[in-house]
Amino acid sequence: MRIRYSSITMTVLAAATVLTSGLTATAAHAAEPLPESGGTYRISSYAGGALQWDSPNNGAGVRVKDWNENLTEQTWTVTDDGTGNWSIKIPRTNYAVDRDLGNNSVAAWNYISRPNQQWWLKNLSNSRGWLLHNTDRSGGDTCLTRLTDLGTAARPCNAADPAQQWNLDKATAPTPTPNVPVTLQMVNAGGYDPNDLRSWFDRNKGVLQDQYAKIQQFMTGGAYQVKPGINVVYDAGHDSFKNPGVAAVFEPNAKPQYNNEKSIILRPSYVMNNPGDIGSLIHELTHQVQDAANGGWLNEGQADYYRKYVYNLKEKPGLDQIRGTNYNNGYNSTAYMLNYIAHKHPLGESVIQKINNEVRRQGFGADGDRVLTAITGKSGQQWWTDMWNDIQATPTKWTNPAFRD
Repeated sequence: MRIRYSSITMTVLAAATVLTSGLTATAAHAAEPLPESGGTYRISSYAGGALQWDSPNNGAGVRVKDWNENLTEQTWTVTDDGTGNWSIKIPRTNYAVDRDLGNNSVAAWNYISRPNQQWWLKNLSNSRGWLLHNTDRSGGDTCLTRLTDLGTAARPCNAADPAQQWNLDKATAPTPTPNVPVTLQMVNAGGYDPNDLRSWFDRNKGVLQDQYAKIQQFMTGGAYQVKPGINVVYDAGHDSFKNPGVAAVFEPNAKPQYNNEKSIILRPSYVMNNPGDIGSLIHELTHQVQDAANGGWLNEGQADYYRKYVYNLKEKPGLDQIRGTNYNNGYNSTAYMLNYIAHKHPLGESVIQKINNEVRRQGFGADGDRVLTAITGKSGQQWWTDMWNDIQATPTKWTNPAFRD
């Protein structure tokens, strides 16, 4: 049998145990002989640190960071499929720790019960530690491994390697379920099966609930009250979808066909053809938090900043996506510039919140350049020029780091 119960119960420690490489993990919880299927756990490495997810999204990073009891990003739902093989999922989502069979890298991907998305646990002798073997044995027996750069990968199993030894500690309290009502309307399914569309919504509703409070804190800091619920609508006939490049839109007008609520409108065809893309949903949810009738290019840039520099760094735009554009094109261009501003301004990343709150204060017709000048002392054009000068300078070339890199 591949899973063995541990007979060792370790003494509960009051403080974190310092491990190698400058990171810390904890043994603050009593030993669990075997994880509780469906339970919420923190997974810490004997080489230091705790397993952390970047975002609930296809291809999102799974890395090792300092143990932090307050981070929901360091909690995982571990579930036995009934055969002794376990999935390790981001709570309240369908995204699981997945081994790429091509290069043995590890990331979060939509869970479809494949062996490369499952792990079997082997308890180390006289230890609380576990080896997490990948169930897919093609290419040999591989185990989840902490890399020296704090990434993760599947490597040939070596029970003596601390980088392959993990503690599974039951979270001190269950990850709270956000008390955010989310409703779904089906106005126009665009010829797709409504049951398939509802299934996609059900899989991703938890992401909306989890992110709503985080976006509010990041963008507003409690400066104003936002709509207490989220209304999602499938409507292939929405006017915005006459543009074939639009995947989703926030409708700021409380129209009767949308239950008289401001709503996030989804294009059914995009959802069905891109089931792993949650970024567009996060962008529109940020617009709901902004609650500005018309912030123009600056609002679009802020929504993309949250989507690509906070929620999912894998979407962070590169130079090729902004070269030849302008600061007021919104989306990638403005988000890229906002990241530059945040790194150069004394307020740091909190300047994004100041900008958002000023746009909302000005309301309809807010002028982006006036907002930036009022908050940062420079117009968008001035910041854009400064940024390109840094990009072209040597050796101070601007490399577009995110605060979460």
